[in-house]
Amino acid sequence: MNNLKISNLFLGLVLLTACTVNDNPVIIPDEGAKDYVERMVPVVDPQNNPQGVLTLRFYEDMPSVAYVDISKFQTMIYPGTTVSVAKTAHNRYALTSPCGTATVDIEKDVFESDDYEGFTNMMGMVQPGMPNTLYDALPMIRWKSLEGTPQNVHLALDYGHYGIDLRADGKNVYFPFATLADLYTDGFMHTASFNGQTVMVAPNGAYSMIDGYPEFFITPILCETRTADMADFAYRNLCFTLTNFFGYPGCTLLEASMREKGLDQALIDYGEAGQLTRQLLLSTDMYEYISGTSLLSYLLDDRGHTNTDVTNISKTTGNPAFKSALDIVKEEKKQQFYALCPEYIDYKNSYNAKWDDRENVRKTRKEKLGEGVNYYKDGNTVYCVFESFLCDDSGWRKFYSGEGSRPTVAEYPNDWLVILLDALDKAEKDPEVKNFVIDIASNGGGSTDVAVFITSLLCNKTELYYENALTGQRFKVSYDVDRNLDGKFDEKDADMAYHLNFGMIIGTFSFSCANLLPTLLKDYGIPLIGNRTDGGSCAVLFNPSADGFGYRYSTHRCRLTDTKGNDIDNGIEPTYPMESIDDYYDIPKVTELLNSYYGN
Repeated sequence: MNNLKISNLFLGLVLLTACTVNDNPVIIPDEGAKDYVERMVPVVDPQNNPQGVLTLRFYEDMPSVAYVDISKFQTMIYPGTTVSVAKTAHNRYALTSPCGTATVDIEKDVFESDDYEGFTNMMGMVQPGMPNTLYDALPMIRWKSLEGTPQNVHLALDYGHYGIDLRADGKNVYFPFATLADLYTDGFMHTASFNGQTVMVAPNGAYSMIDGYPEFFITPILCETRTADMADFAYRNLCFTLTNFFGYPGCTLLEASMREKGLDQALIDYGEAGQLTRQLLLSTDMYEYISGTSLLSYLLDDRGHTNTDVTNISKTTGNPAFKSALDIVKEEKKQQFYALCPEYIDYKNSYNAKWDDRENVRKTRKEKLGEGVNYYKDGNTVYCVFESFLCDDSGWRKFYSGEGSRPTVAEYPNDWLVILLDALDKAEKDPEVKNFVIDIASNGGGSTDVAVFITSLLCNKTELYYENALTGQRFKVSYDVDRNLDGKFDEKDADMAYHLNFGMIIGTFSFSCANLLPTLLKDYGIPLIGNRTDGGSCAVLFNPSADGFGYRYSTHRCRLTDTKGNDIDNGIEPTYPMESIDDYYDIPKVTELLNSYYGN
């Protein structure tokens, strides 16, 4: 990036590690490259269970920035596999992983591949043979197939443009640890982070990272300052990652400029608010840096998926004094930003309005249906309230492993999937019921697996459609679904069916999977009633920062579409618009609409 002044650092070969200093490093000559020191560091999982050790390099010109051999990184993050490396020409190396190939030019600092998602694929840990696609691994569904159009796209990632130096020693290729972790991190949350002392990996992906980056891992980073070389590199790495790997949903303040010019130039061009954010992100003062990640989150706010504030998924409560001091600086910088960015205030007010709508939905529902009522029958119509696409997977895993019975409402009263299934079974057995209405007007999303499962139950369709914002590829991913929930995937699943007329209540709060599910149902002929959904089309990634914190963002890997490939981030229009929230629960009116729609 031409707008960044490259730090010319030579710090007397001092290696800084979190808040400690190693005063006596051993210098080892590199073949035609910089001198470096090597350290063996422990590898743990998010529960702090040992996972082995890893050798990292720290070069004399960037003593705080860890480098890693890509072969050793592959073995660490996907045990039992490796990347083979072959030098093919001066400064060029061929890389072969279990699922793909790539090349690296260490002079130009360019990584190239015809299938980079295949090259970095780790989904075989979840289901053997599975490609790098969308799956949360709930046991009642499993991946079946993936169709890409085109199947492969040549991708060149120019790390050199961002001042990120890829290195080699004639035998092995070395990436900055955070840079390689960003390349590998997938939608299942297989990820790796280094906090200066310890590497943390997530071998069970989403299920081990559901509560974010743990306190034991974050607390050592909570120092008042960070080194100049780390501040410089962390910013460059962030600029590369977000410029290339952001999902660009189309609704944020900064993304149009960022996509055209890159994050760094976009911040400069945005004016004083962007320049303040950039200044803080480059700061060696930790309080200022973290405040900068918070301001960047405002500029990339996409209604809930993206939050680059590194304290959002990183537990900082282990150091109360640090947190108290940080809160003061964050509030000061936030108010300064607000004064410089009135357009964000307008956006924020609009965003807050949807939360008001959710409360109005819940209040009206309570008045019309009763408090805490998830199954409500009026004549031949049943309403089922469905508040989240997250479910308690522990009961389902016990059932599918043969360690327990199928989960029931009595055992799992807060599992919304169990609540929905119970309501469907009850309505199916009631001869008076013809119409079944699922109410997601106050649902903020959750797991795509749950969306696939519900689509299968209602429509006997088991596909998701998405595009890769980086390569432009479009994908159709198909799943097998245990539709009858007998614990088996077999021909009996095709015979399972409900004999009900379905409808869905949607509202301005319905977001993410509560935007995806009605999109699919509408394409498959099920009517939507209410108001346009809030949108939200991108899958979410938990990502490591260079210094070991975690943040989340809408990923390029999966920007969901309707069945025809159309963008859905702006929300889905209902089949039958309603003038007020009261109309959502005018059951005679809704019944009349459904009877008319289905020709009853």
